[in-house]
Amino acid sequence: MRIDLLGPVAVRRDDGTLVTPSAPKRRALLSALAVRLNRVVATDELIELVWDGAAPPTARAALQGHVAVLRQALGEEQTADGGGERLALGTRDAGYVLTGEPDRVDLVRFAGLCERAGILHPDGRHGSFGPYHPQGPDDAPVPDGPPADPALPLLRAALDLFRGPALADCGSALLRERTSPYVTDLRLLALDRLADGLCRQGRGGELVAELTEAVTAHPTRQGPAARLVTCLDQAGRREEAAVWYGRLVARLDGPPHPELRRAGERLARPSATVAPPRPKAIPFQLPPADRRFVGRAADLRRLDDALAPARGGRPVLVTGAAGVGKTALVQHWAHRAAERFPDGLLHADLDGFGEAGPRDPAEVLAEFLTALGEPAVPTGLGERVQRYRELLAGRRVLVLLDDARSAEQVAPLLPAPPAGLSEDVSVTVVTSRHRLRDLVVREGAVPLPVDALTPDDAAALLARTLDPARLAAEPAAAAELAERCDRLPLALRLAAARLAARPGWGLADLAAELADDQAALATLTGTGRGPLGMAATLDRTHRALDPATARLFTLLGLHPGSEIAAATAAALGDLPAAEARAHLARLDAVHLLEEHAPGRYARPALVGRYAARQAADLGCDERLAALDRLIDHYLEATAARSAEGGDGAAWFRREEGAIRAVVLCAEQHGRTAAAWQLAHRAAALYERAAHGLVAGEGAEHDRARWRATTEAGLRAARAADDPEAVARLSTDLAVLLVERGAHRTAGEHLDRAVSATADPLLSLCSRARVARALARAGRHDRAVPLFTDVVAAARAPETAHLLAAAHIDLADALVLAGSPAQALAHADEAVRLAAAHTADAVRATHIRARALHALGRVGLALDCAELAVVLGRTLADPALQADSHALLADLLATLGRTGDAAAARHRADSLLSGAA
Repeated sequence: MRIDLLGPVAVRRDDGTLVTPSAPKRRALLSALAVRLNRVVATDELIELVWDGAAPPTARAALQGHVAVLRQALGEEQTADGGGERLALGTRDAGYVLTGEPDRVDLVRFAGLCERAGILHPDGRHGSFGPYHPQGPDDAPVPDGPPADPALPLLRAALDLFRGPALADCGSALLRERTSPYVTDLRLLALDRLADGLCRQGRGGELVAELTEAVTAHPTRQGPAARLVTCLDQAGRREEAAVWYGRLVARLDGPPHPELRRAGERLARPSATVAPPRPKAIPFQLPPADRRFVGRAADLRRLDDALAPARGGRPVLVTGAAGVGKTALVQHWAHRAAERFPDGLLHADLDGFGEAGPRDPAEVLAEFLTALGEPAVPTGLGERVQRYRELLAGRRVLVLLDDARSAEQVAPLLPAPPAGLSEDVSVTVVTSRHRLRDLVVREGAVPLPVDALTPDDAAALLARTLDPARLAAEPAAAAELAERCDRLPLALRLAAARLAARPGWGLADLAAELADDQAALATLTGTGRGPLGMAATLDRTHRALDPATARLFTLLGLHPGSEIAAATAAALGDLPAAEARAHLARLDAVHLLEEHAPGRYARPALVGRYAARQAADLGCDERLAALDRLIDHYLEATAARSAEGGDGAAWFRREEGAIRAVVLCAEQHGRTAAAWQLAHRAAALYERAAHGLVAGEGAEHDRARWRATTEAGLRAARAADDPEAVARLSTDLAVLLVERGAHRTAGEHLDRAVSATADPLLSLCSRARVARALARAGRHDRAVPLFTDVVAAARAPETAHLLAAAHIDLADALVLAGSPAQALAHADEAVRLAAAHTADAVRATHIRARALHALGRVGLALDCAELAVVLGRTLADPALQADSHALLADLLATLGRTGDAAAARHRADSLLSGAA
């Protein structure tokens, strides 16, 4: 087992398998012991380190537990390796000790290599190759025969052990504070000694990257600074050395250290080496920092984390919707990261979605080459690409490519990938409102999608423009305003600018204006050179669509929901499913839609309003034809989903808002038959959700919306002069009113439903539906008389086939009302009437068992319940079978047969979950 502490803590078996403890305290304990390999660490000190000086009373016992786990892990490793000098955790006196070969801990190996190289003894004295005194190249032997320096390979091996800051994520800030200064000083000393040796051999250019990083991290250390200037000079980069020297001296409060001063003096002498030609300029094309930038802490961290793969030649791809703030984010990050790119920053707006079309990469390359100091820019694209990549080779330049249209536009502007991992490489960051998946596939781009601002960041952005007191006076309106702007930085800035120009307006006034579908986009418009506003920004994206995709996007503007299914889009566009999916994928690629689940596309409110504005320009005939297709689609879909149980209810939750809007739209446009039919089918789905066939979903459906849909359907039925339709919708409304507790009004609507139709079957079904709703609501005093009327009406020849079901409903209500004897009589009649192998036969037997149980005749009730279970097996109705098994479980439990009851209950649960 090996322990790496020079970077993120990592524990590896000898076969390379990572076994790093995931628990921070266990990681801290192992790190503290490894830092002092083969030395005892007192228990009290370990407790202090592991708990960062805030140990609880139980810390000693917890420490023993952590030690036991680590000891077991180390023991398993020894067993796997067959014993030997492996790491072992032992107890010594009042502490613990980790023993093993020094090379098994990289920090200990690093210190050992430094000691062997002569810069450190265990007691801190300089060592075996004689005292180390830094010298400059002026003191070096003549170039024709410098003796071999045995320290250099040791120091190179020591420095190569570092993978980042020592003890990163070790789990103990206190351990880092006590250890890092020692490690940092020793690392700088080793780097300085290595630089001295290489410079004496004329090889200083090999350490430019590491010294640049050291000087950037420790700007007050003049030793590494002097070495960097000398190494740049030896690498033929004298002008850069002069820039660095001037920058470093400007930071000092006093005169430079003699060694740094001598390095500057050498720059003034004629160069003794023939340096390769290099660009004379260090470009800095980054636009000024945006003082209004706020938040985005997580996105900034993601950009920092992306530097590692970016240095391997992979561009970083920042994507997001129009107005989401991609450019501001990247430019703000670039200003923060500028010191990491001492060779300059290149920036180009590729205008990928501008009115004039994407910029030519050859034109951008000409600007870059000029900025890099190229005196004669080649004419051809290929020659420009080659020269651009030559000039960037071995340099640390940040290249920002803003608003890219395609991977083809970006590819010529990418620096050549490095031959291996190195700090001395250029990094490219691309922004685009297109996802540019081709760039991810072909160039291995690191995708960083950017979303809307968080609510807190949105509030902070408003506060940058508006008086904080104004925001504090209307916190709810400020939050609503942010949501009306979809929390997009561009929209928020436009809204804030509008408010700042009108100090007499309240935030609620502007929020109300943005709530108006017709006014919102016009409100979010600025003034100045060229179009500025959300509509203009979305226009740029829309213009980039191919005609067929643009047509579908426009037709989607007729859809009233915020979420659109692929099948719905295909119906609106009158397209085959595969073709519709292809267009939807293109809209998703440019963030006009977001495929948040397979086949389901969401869109922000502002994009929906923009699409509706585009749809308003369609001809009347085309709009009505699309509306008819949308109505037909939802008529078919609601009919299919009504038979799907839980899946149908889940679909309805997503589509309810759109269906309600389509009913209202159909009514307004004279599609009365379609309006009432869709409202009637929706009512069944509303009802299912409300009475809990799908657990817990009733609260998710606002009964006010249910009522608006049903009343629109009733108006359409009356306008269609269709008595049966009026009866159906009146019944739907009566059921809704029962759910709301308005029983008297529900009865009035039921009376209207019955009087509206001459069809005895429809009249009976209307009474039965309302009676069942009353029973579910617990109003058995109202349900029983109504069910009694239903039984009487069902005795007519034309409705006799419903008589068994009517008896079952009445028996069920009577049991719940506390009249089991009457219930048993109706259950017996239902058993006699029900046809064999039907749901009515199972339900009748089931209710008979419940009535017998209520009468105290548990044995007979158990026989009926078992018969209901047997009869249910002949039907493909899991819910009905589950009811019978649940009843059987209750009866078995009553008789004390707990084992059998548990088995029956498990069977019922399995049937409901679909596991049976």
